[in-house]
Amino acid sequence: MTSAPGKDTSRTLLGGMLSQGGAAAGPPPLAGPAGPHPHPAPVQPARVAPTGPLGVTDFAQSGSLPGALPVPAEEIQTLRVRVAEDLRAVRERQQQQSLDQDEERELAELFARRQIAAWHAEFTQKNAPLSQEERSILHEEVLNLTFRAGALQRVLDRPGVQNIDIDGDVMYVDVAGHERQRMPSPFASREQTIDWINAMAAQSGHGERQLSYASPAVEFRLPDDSRVAANMLTRQVTVSIRKHGGRAWTLGNLLAEGTVDQLLGSFLSAAVRAHMNIVICGGMASGKTTLMRALGREIPASERLVTLESDLELFLDGKETPCHCLAFEARQSNGEDGAGAISLSELIEIALRYNADRIMVGEVRGKESLAMLEAMSATQPGSMCTLHADRPKDVINRLVLRLSMAGLGAETAHRLIEGAVHLMVFVRKGPRPGEKVVSHVWEVDGFNEDGTPSMTALFTARPDGRAVPTAFQMSPERAEQLAAVGFNPLLLAQYPNGTWDDAQPGHAERRAS
Repeated sequence: MTSAPGKDTSRTLLGGMLSQGGAAAGPPPLAGPAGPHPHPAPVQPARVAPTGPLGVTDFAQSGSLPGALPVPAEEIQTLRVRVAEDLRAVRERQQQQSLDQDEERELAELFARRQIAAWHAEFTQKNAPLSQEERSILHEEVLNLTFRAGALQRVLDRPGVQNIDIDGDVMYVDVAGHERQRMPSPFASREQTIDWINAMAAQSGHGERQLSYASPAVEFRLPDDSRVAANMLTRQVTVSIRKHGGRAWTLGNLLAEGTVDQLLGSFLSAAVRAHMNIVICGGMASGKTTLMRALGREIPASERLVTLESDLELFLDGKETPCHCLAFEARQSNGEDGAGAISLSELIEIALRYNADRIMVGEVRGKESLAMLEAMSATQPGSMCTLHADRPKDVINRLVLRLSMAGLGAETAHRLIEGAVHLMVFVRKGPRPGEKVVSHVWEVDGFNEDGTPSMTALFTARPDGRAVPTAFQMSPERAEQLAAVGFNPLLLAQYPNGTWDDAQPGHAERRAS
């Protein structure tokens, strides 16, 4: 199946065939099914700022950290409430519910200075006055509580931070390129932790999601779109924050990070532009969403994409994405009777009414897998989804399990998978802390003797987990599809070790960071 007529297959960020550049040693350009393919200019890997381990000075310096500010956290929260009341009064005078974002920020800074000045005059009657630096820190903390993530904002602002887990008075922070770090929680008490959770939930627009004994688990997003899950079901109040680093990342960034090499990146870009259906698989926090986000930015600008997620994580509906994207998010029930809930399965049906050229589902977990694969096979070639699978050999079984939740038998599930899925890409954690690598790519084509879908390994993992081509060839039909968008599939045989090179731009910097 070739790409749909009239579609724009112009070159995107990694579009085109592998380039070795200049007169570098290696095989000459090859003639593929569609004729000779000249080498385009090399893709430049995106630069990624180095990161370092966190220290206490990188954290919030609010009163919730002993010795940072001689101001109780309750006082900072009171100042935040006063600033919020000042802003509300302005809205009421103007008879409008919201202000322009820049205008609101400017007013909040003014009100914070006024409130802190008045508060400080009372504070100094019984305490030593704050220094100018301490007052500046206090001003920043009040604004952080008003607009951002309060006491945790300095941690979230640190480059390379990926995950933050708080368990009682202990906090664990994952930073790209470094071992997990353990340190004290920025919250001094259980009550302070719960107050922060509920303040951030209300700020996110989910004011009805308050952590309490009646509602012991909540999920919401912070102002920077980091995803938060918190609960009172464990011995301590537990908070887990997943920061979405690389929201604007492309395949160029993944090349710089060592997730893919030039050959694999060009292959995946061509597969997207050739309208192949792709399932991205991997374990928890293996980089599935990051890879899917990068592949979404390889979709030509002339096309219309719909993304469907339980919680927004792809962020492809921004200016960094060439194509037009509509981002749909499932909705939880707003009551005990289930009213207001919109599932992923329902979202897929809704999305088909919006003239989508492609559909991307953030993760298929249950019966939505049936609707997704039916859409892939019938109407939306070039669609993608992610699937949780801890080991490469589990991928097909996992997908069959998801389809069984929708009521399909094994034989029917196998036939649907073979007809809907063209490529499966497996992502795993790399050899260094925080590193993610693509390790396997399979083509799904035909059936084995036992009736299960036949998978041809096009790329497999070398000892360090990174993908290199195998000796197996693609099916002629899919090879023609790739050739039609400018990638010569015979290059996989010409570069059996891929184009991995420790001298590749970016690798030395990552080792030194």
